[in-house]
Amino acid sequence: MKAIISKETQQSLTEMKTMRAAVIDDVDRIAIRECPLPVLQNGEALIKVKYCGICGSDLHVLHGEHPTAKFPVIPGHEFVGELADICGETPVPFSIGDMVVAQPFFSCGNCVPCAMGRENICRSLRFMGAHVDGGFAQYVKVSIRKMYKLPRDIDLQLAALVEPVAVAVHDVRLSGLSVGGSALVIGGGPIGLLIAIVARHAGAGTVVICEINEFRRRAAQELGFRTLNPLDEDYADRLSAIHEDCGGFDVAFEVSGSMPGITTAVDMTRIAGVVMVVGMTGEPHPVSLSKVFQKELEIKGVRIHSQINFIGALELLKSGVLADQLRVLISEIYPMDKLEHAFIRAQSGSDFFKLLISMDSLNVPQTEIEVE
Repeated sequence: MKAIISKETQQSLTEMKTMRAAVIDDVDRIAIRECPLPVLQNGEALIKVKYCGICGSDLHVLHGEHPTAKFPVIPGHEFVGELADICGETPVPFSIGDMVVAQPFFSCGNCVPCAMGRENICRSLRFMGAHVDGGFAQYVKVSIRKMYKLPRDIDLQLAALVEPVAVAVHDVRLSGLSVGGSALVIGGGPIGLLIAIVARHAGAGTVVICEINEFRRRAAQELGFRTLNPLDEDYADRLSAIHEDCGGFDVAFEVSGSMPGITTAVDMTRIAGVVMVVGMTGEPHPVSLSKVFQKELEIKGVRIHSQINFIGALELLKSGVLADQLRVLISEIYPMDKLEHAFIRAQSGSDFFKLLISMDSLNVPQTEIEVE
């Protein structure tokens, strides 16, 4: 069936023409401004954003540390909202007013990676919040073929986690981790903890998280994970003991992006094991190729998530089986008019996981925010 747009909705969007959005227009400067309402092309939909989460990559864009981001841009790619408009003659299983999520990037669908089902590494990939406008706005434009309907009774705050959960699902699936297997997660931030949660749900018998932050270690422990602090004097001995007990880890997920992290991952992975390079880093890190050679290790890089794994994450959220665990990641929720405080908190605090912005605060004055 085709999406049905009421006359009231059509008139409202036609008359609206502009919206409030958070715009990064220079390094370390984000402003809440009046912006043009996105103009839809064929195959695109308009979502009225309900919640959008702050990701570390949003901070990289803000600080000019993202290698391909362009200013000005509206950040944000972890969003959920209400379908407000749709453009296209192709029948689609949506109706205006549906709650939806969308995979937050545009891919060409024609290049070799796209043809292989690996549109996350499309040669002309445009990621929302970096290359095209994202979700820290009243409305955001998405690709219809990457949009998915949510059940009416779903917790929208949890639904805002679909994108980072998709990263974890993608990473765990590509690792080949088997039921009863062992996993080492180096870096216990939001993505590291999600990888641990998904790995355990997938049947891993042993999951160990290495993290220096006490808040994150404590949260992981409360969820039942074994944790180690790399700054402890006996860290190497304790990790080596676990390594010996399980015969080496089947998979090591390096999420910290640090040189000690990749060194530990290579050292602790068993013979014929897999090292997953998840954490991004702008600097090269030396790797012992002799150990890679001697143990016949596989080293896999992972980027964002494929569409099939985004769907997998959505189904996981809809099932509700991980709801209690995932709720731990939602640390604080800010209204749109407190977005300044949220971004400052996101870059300065260490006692939280995910900060969400409620985008329903419509009457937000234009402000200039300097973030140092």
